Amino acid sequence: MDDKTKNDDDIRPLSPEEIKAIGEIEIGPSKHELFLNAHYKKLLWCGIALSLGAGSVIAWFSYRNDHRAAASAQIINVFNTSAPGSAAAPGAYSKDALQALQQNYSDTPSAATGKLLAALSDLQGDKAESALAALQQIADSAESPLIASRAQVAVANYYMNNSKDKEASAAWQKLVQMGDSPYLALAYLSLGDLASAAGDKKAARTYYESARSKCETSSLVAGTDKVVEMRLLLLDVDAPRPVAPAPKADSKAGDPLDPFGDAAEAETPPAAPAADPFGPAPAQPGEGPLGPVTPAL
Repeated sequence: MDDKTKNDDDIRPLSPEEIKAIGEIEIGPSKHELFLNAHYKKLLWCGIALSLGAGSVIAWFSYRNDHRAAASAQIINVFNTSAPGSAAAPGAYSKDALQALQQNYSDTPSAATGKLLAALSDLQGDKAESALAALQQIADSAESPLIASRAQVAVANYYMNNSKDKEASAAWQKLVQMGDSPYLALAYLSLGDLASAAGDKKAARTYYESARSKCETSSLVAGTDKVVEMRLLLLDVDAPRPVAPAPKADSKAGDPLDPFGDAAEAETPPAAPAADPFGPAPAQPGEGPLGPVTPAL
């Protein structure tokens, strides 16, 4: 047998474990193993801290969501169902529920809604001036575009209802400049109505056409009432002018419908009865004012 002949164990490749073991014997353990051996306690505490931090974040988000949900439910309680009506009508909201919303949920997005409802509630009362200022402040600074536009609509309607056309026109113009909102078509229609009332039919037509072209999905434009179409038609119709009543005709001059004039038709008096040549008739039995009368023989 040849001594140079090698068996299978001599020619098989080394396993990864064997290579690693040989490497550790020759060059020692790897750097990451040395790091883990030196700092495993710190790594353990870091893992615990991260776990606690993640749990705290999850708990905080859960609390915030629950708190916001409770605030949304409180908004429902604000509406006074026993006094339904306009959003700006007195008594439309529960004062106690509105105060609780402002006190207990001031750190939620519902707080902005609460401010809006409070201002709308005071707009028709003795606090109208302060409510109007609050609505204008909400329209200028609210984070929600929907709340801002709703406040601006309330401001514009307040001026229109109080016959302040100049202020109302400026308020509606500002709403248009705020961009897309559910009230954009209403703004264009109101501006058109103000221009039409002022006699500027060209500007009114421009506003009505803008409502039709820029607010195609609005119920004021696409609805069955055809609000815009009716306004455009009415622009071409002149308003009726008052006419003085016609003078009363003189009946003495001869009215073709009354040829006899004011003179009443003369009535023919009844003819007087002719005298009885035989004298008065004798009384008949049973006649007379004092009872039965017996004729004399």
